[in-house]
Order: sequence, then structure tokens, then C-alpha cells
Amino acid sequence: RVCDFMVDRLGWSFVVCNVCNLGDYGQRREQQLIFRYDGERREMPIAKSVSTSTLGGIDLPEYWTSQEVLNAEVSSKIVSCDMDETLALQQMLDGSFQRRLTRDRNFETTVKTEEEMPYRLEVVHAFRSEHTSLWFRYSNRLKRYDADQDPFEVKSQAAGEHINGRLGPGEAYLFHGTNPSSSQSILRTGFATLHAGKSTGTMFGAGIYLAECSSKADEYGRDDRATYPGLLAVLVCRCLVGQPLVTTEPGDYVEDARATNKDCVVGDREAKVGTYREFIISDEAQIYPEYTVIYRRQYDADQVPLSMRQKVTGTSGRFWQVRLQNGGWGNVPRGPSTLMSAAYKGGNMNVTVSIGDHTYAMDLDNLTQTNLASGTTRKLRKPMVM
Repeated sequence: RVCDFMVDRLGWSFVVCNVCNLGDYGQRREQQLIFRYDGERREMPIAKSVSTSTLGGIDLPEYWTSQEVLNAEVSSKIVSCDMDETLALQQMLDGSFQRRLTRDRNFETTVKTEEEMPYRLEVVHAFRSEHTSLWFRYSNRLKRYDADQDPFEVKSQAAGEHINGRLGPGEAYLFHGTNPSSSQSILRTGFATLHAGKSTGTMFGAGIYLAECSSKADEYGRDDRATYPGLLAVLVCRCLVGQPLVTTEPGDYVEDARATNKDCVVGDREAKVGTYREFIISDEAQIYPEYTVIYRRQYDADQVPLSMRQKVTGTSGRFWQVRLQNGGWGNVPRGPSTLMSAAYKGGNMNVTVSIGDHTYAMDLDNLTQTNLASGTTRKLRKPMVM
């Protein structure tokens, strides 16, 4: 009960449990539970259970398999996905993945790589939630949607027909990055908008932020070092997107969307600055958190399909950059960039670094890079985040 409260209610990560016997004859027993506070998170409320007899004519999905749920013995169950669903989820992750950097992407500190982001997200485990009360709430909200409207195209619909083929008018699957422990909690309880955006900000207003691209959701994927050490999680949520209010500028648009009978807000930073679109849903009933995908990041280009060996675009703002011959900017590799940032913070404005077979003198005060062999000088640009 203590563990359930700390993880499900407070959102802390459960790290480890150990026990020992004390006293001359081991007559006393001690147990230690270690939890980790990873920053302010919303409370995870326990969803209320309802019997299938109260579903008021709402049909349960025909692909549900838990007999306990179907026979109304329990109100919810998390089941492992079969091979067809797992393959479809991998196709959805692949089909919506774009090697496009934003300032929301953090350093990968546990992997030795010069790549700022992976080439692919590889599914390791996948689970589906069969939750009668959350399905009932979601289905009732769908009933109020006017299906005779032009569909809003979402990138996650490009692949994974085995799963996407189940959707009705106005629906789409959207991604939400998190850690494995929290993803399981959300499957059991659903989302709550009360504390939405406290840890990651609310650029377009309060609500639950979801992505149409798996690569965007991956920016928020975390390893909780507990349930699945070394792995991350993304929720694949069945959502009523309907007719959204689309905006390219930051601001609080939730009330505007409600006032104009729009179903959600789409923050289109893809059109504005070439990054991603985010979907902000303020009504919890419009989201059915259906799948948890436990995945690893694949940084080796040789281990991914040819179609996914994309060059990275954009910037995380965390690296020094050098002016290229074509007029654009390229990142200084991670190792030298980290060295330059440390020197800059320490007041050392002249640093010598090696990149590949070349040695460069970096003048961090005048923002120039000089090739010590050829004498060629190029402009430098400071990181946006240091």
C-alpha cells in the first residue's frame, strides 16, 4: 500500500526494495523501500470502477481478450499485445519518426554516441489496457461528435493499419512520452488535467499535450531505472481530435477552442519554425490511453532499415555551432562542445580541440574557429542552452 501510494498517487519512481533480519537471533525484521523524486508531477488519481452492466448500450471493443473484463468480474486489465499489434505499433513509431531536433530534447547521457538523437525507437514490450470505465467515458464523448465533417489528417495514421483501421470519424492515435512506471499508472487511471503541464510547460494553454510524431514524444521519454532499466515508454492514446483550433503562435487557446466549438488545440510549430505539431486536449474524456510501448533508442544506423537512416535536422540548442561553407550552421561534436562549454563557464576563452583528423583553435570570446593546419577561420555560435 505504501508503494502504491508513492508511485500511483504521488508519481515518485520506485527504485529498489531490500530486507534484513536484526538481533542476535534475527528476531527482528527491517524492510527498506527506496523511492526517487524526479521533479513535480501531477497526482495519479485512481479511476472509479464500473460494471459492464452499467455501460448503457456501449459496446466493448471486439478485440478485447480478457475474459475477466468481458464477464464483468473486474473493471480493467492490462494485457500483453499479440504479435500483430506489436508489429503495428512498431510501424506507427517508424512511420511518424522524424530526425528533427528541438530544444526539448535532452542529452542521452547513458549511451556513448555522438548522435544527438536516435535513428529509430525499437519496441521491446507492448501492453494494451482493457478498461471499461475509461472506455465508457470515451465512447460517450464520441457520441457527441458530429461525424459528418472533413477529417483532420494526423501523421500517426500513415502506418499500422492493423490498429489504425479500428478508428472511427474524428479519431486518431497520438503519442505521449513518459517513463515505464508512469505509463502503467496512466493505463490504470487515465489522464488528469488538473496539474497538466506543470513539469514541461503549457505553450498553448492548459491540457494534456500529445504528439502525432513518435520522435516528438521521445523527447519526454525517461528511464525510471526501476521497472525496465535502460528502457523508456510512450503511451499510444486513442483520441478524439475532431475539428481542432490550429495556431502557430504561443498563447492560451483552450478557451478560444471551447468558445468556437473546436475539439482541441493544435500548436503548429511545424509550419512556424519547422519542428512539430502538438495536440492539446483539455477534456480527459477525449483520450483513451490504450497502449504502453516500452522501447529502446537505436543510435546505430546499421541496425535500422535504409528508409530510417535520415540526416538530423534542426537543433537542440545545446551544442556550439560552426558556420558551414553553404552558409548554414553545423553542430560541433558532443565531446569538443562539452569541453568548450566548460571552458567558457570557467572564463577560459581559448580552447584547442580535435575533431576527426583536424585540430582547431576555438576563440570563444571572438567566436571564431581556426584550423591549425590550414589557417582557415570560420564563425562560431554559442549554444542557446549551456
